[in-house]
Formats: sequence, C-alpha cells, structure tokens
Amino acid sequence: MQKRILYLLFIFMLFGSTGFAQESTSLATSRNTQTHNLLDYRFRGGFYAFERTFLQKAKYTDEARKNCIIGIMVISFQVDCDGNLHNIRIKNPLGFGLDQEISKFMESTKGKWNKCHNNKYTRFSVPIQFTMEGTKTDSLNAVISFVGKNPGYVCSSDSYYLQKAKEALGKKKGRRARPFIEKLIQRNPYNNEYFSMLKQAMKYTEKGKKKKKKK
Repeated sequence: MQKRILYLLFIFMLFGSTGFAQESTSLATSRNTQTHNLLDYRFRGGFYAFERTFLQKAKYTDEARKNCIIGIMVISFQVDCDGNLHNIRIKNPLGFGLDQEISKFMESTKGKWNKCHNNKYTRFSVPIQFTMEGTKTDSLNAVISFVGKNPGYVCSSDSYYLQKAKEALGKKKGRRARPFIEKLIQRNPYNNEYFSMLKQAMKYTEKGKKKKKKK
C-alpha cells in the first residue's frame, strides 16, 4: 500500500509540469486540439485514422471490465522525422491487461507515420480513457474514449468515490480515505485536487500512528 502511495505521488511530481494538473474546459480543449492537429500531420489518415485503429486493435479486457477498471492512461512516445517509434511509455497504467492492449496498439502503428522536417513534431502525449457504459466519469481530459460494455452491473461513479473520500477525510480517517482517492487518481490523473486529498490522507495517517506510539 505504501509503495502504491509513493508511486502516485511520484506521478504527480514527475508529470505535473507537463499536464497532470487540474484543467479547465478551455485548457483541456486546447491541449486536445493540439494533439488532434499533430496526429493529423504525422499519422497517415490523421487523428481519426489513429483513433479508429486504436478502437479496432485494442480490447477492453474481461478482467478489467469485471473489476470495474476505469481510468485515463497517457501514451507518451516519440516518432522521429523518418517515421520510427521511440521511447513508448504508459503514464498512469491501469493493469488488468489494459497496458498490454496499449502496447499492442502502438506496435500496430509502425510504418503508418508520415515523415517530417522539424523535430518539434516528433513528441506525442495522448490521453486515452477506458470507461464503461452507464458509469458517470470525467472524460474532459481524454483525447480518445473507449466505452466498454458493463460487466452485468453498473460500476460506481466518480462522485461516489469523491463523496466517500471526503467523508473519511472529514473524520480524519486517512487510511480509510486512501483507497477512494487512489481510485479517483486512477480515473483522472490530471486532477490536482485528488493529489491534495491524498497528501491530506497521508498526513492524517501519520498523526494516527504517532498517537498510537504515545499510548
């Protein structure tokens, strides 16, 4: 659990300067428009061909669906001006086979990139959201959304986890709040409020440990 917390904080510190932060609608729209334009220029067929290829190649694994795994993964990669892929990374991995689906998709894009004459068109950061029908989540920050069929029951919404987290924090129950906050970060790693809540939860947890030691 502690390793997971440190990992989440590491994500915040590492990527906060490049986009993992609370965003307004206008900022998210601007960023997504830039991503659209870049893919229009570099990917053969443009952004919609890139999106179509993803939806055709990737699968919402049964394991992920049964466990209500929902979230935004960001594919960070480079395509040099000769069309070769480099440094593919997945930020905010979701597990349950979804990371492998992203890797499989990226492999399928080899040979489908247009050449360029300026290195400023070689870096990509594409937020892809996995979500399920009937589940209310924040899709503001995703460039591509993959909506899968629910596993026979409706998964909990973002508002459910936010309410539970705030209730626990209101009672200064950091350990109880953390699983709900981690779920929110998984669902939207761009939301700075969730990381602030996580820090608060950790603070309450540490205070609780100190009280126990004094006893």
